[in-house]
Amino acid sequence: MSSWISVSAWRKWWSPTNKVVHHLRLKGAIADARGPNLSLRSLEKALAAAFDKSKNQRLAAVAISINSPGGSPVQSSLIYGRIRALADENEVPVFTFAEDVAASG
Repeated sequence: MSSWISVSAWRKWWSPTNKVVHHLRLKGAIADARGPNLSLRSLEKALAAAFDKSKNQRLAAVAISINSPGGSPVQSSLIYGRIRALADENEVPVFTFAEDVAASG
């Protein structure tokens, strides 16, 4: 059995006016070290891409899922500061969600 979607329904769904929410999944310990850790250095490119309205004019918000046992308070502060700066600079709201663990850093 085939299923079809009408052209008008497709256009309504794939309209250039529909908004987009970027989703970032942050998983791992927060530390200034190489490897699977979360640090400003390891997240910089992903954060910049998520908030880049020049590449996606339909960007309505950024959602961040966090699953971390915590870690460095310095890196936590740097990451937070960069997220806030990008959100303010691009006028994009940020929504954060805890998954299994979202311990302090």
